Amino acid sequence: MINVVRMDCLPLVEKYRPQKLDDIVGNKNQIIFLKKFIETGNIPNLLLNGEPGGGKTSAVVAFAKEYLGELYNEYCLDLNASDERGIEVVRSKIRIFSQRRACNDKYKLIILDESDNMTNAAQLALRRIMEQYVDTTRFLFTCNNIDNIISSIQSICKIMFFGRIDKEDIIDRLVIVTEMEGIRVDREGLESIVDLSVSRTDLREMLNRIELVKANYEGEVEIGKNEIYGLCDKPSPLVVKSFLQSLENRDLKGCINLINELKKDGYPCSDICITLNTEIINCNMDEDLKRRLLMIIGNYNMMFLEGNDSLLMIGAMICKMYKEYL
Repeated sequence: MINVVRMDCLPLVEKYRPQKLDDIVGNKNQIIFLKKFIETGNIPNLLLNGEPGGGKTSAVVAFAKEYLGELYNEYCLDLNASDERGIEVVRSKIRIFSQRRACNDKYKLIILDESDNMTNAAQLALRRIMEQYVDTTRFLFTCNNIDNIISSIQSICKIMFFGRIDKEDIIDRLVIVTEMEGIRVDREGLESIVDLSVSRTDLREMLNRIELVKANYEGEVEIGKNEIYGLCDKPSPLVVKSFLQSLENRDLKGCINLINELKKDGYPCSDICITLNTEIINCNMDEDLKRRLLMIIGNYNMMFLEGNDSLLMIGAMICKMYKEYL
């Protein structure tokens, strides 16, 4: 069960932030390693690498809280290295904290979130502090791009990769959140929340969408896929399914009319492509045809994102997709 901070004023991202390692979604093998470090008391410097939204920050904070317990506020320094990235922070805050007296049987912990944004000079200074206070202090780094971490820091850290979270694990967690918030969202609605996420693994983005649902729907109303797309201002999947059906029936005029309606409603071509992409992936069609259609959409979406967002350009995309059915 999720350990929930019972404060209704908190946003859902904070309200459901994991407080224990058992609450972390996905990356089970890495969580097992972190638990072993706590059990043995043999704490290495840690470097957690992976995509945004994969649980790196939540994991190091939960790790620090479980390891230090009631001493967490006193013996843990939590810094966001993207904001405090220069050498002055290392020389002042980090060095001063490292010099403080340690607890008898616990290491002091310094969390450096998004540490790949630190300057090289700051990292070099930090490396010297890590060597100087190795007997009393451990450093917990998180980063999205490990190539931006200097090799001398990498060499003295246990590097752990946090990969993409399985979709089923994400949906299971969203089910728990919606039930605890008293929101009724069906399976398709939850899947659409995942599909609308940029990386499809960022739980923070998904919880923000659930917060949007909570603000607009209450009580016994069941929210489905179309309501989610409407709330997030994305093209209706029903219209897109009708488009795919028209393609299959070789109705070129019907296809163009449906996309024109979406354009008249103000949807950019890139959003239409995203919904098309999702529906084609999930629909039942020949895999080779599916691959060719997805390649066409991907190629045209690149042009749309570069600013060529016109009816003429999306019309060309429709014609190219239509040719695949001839």
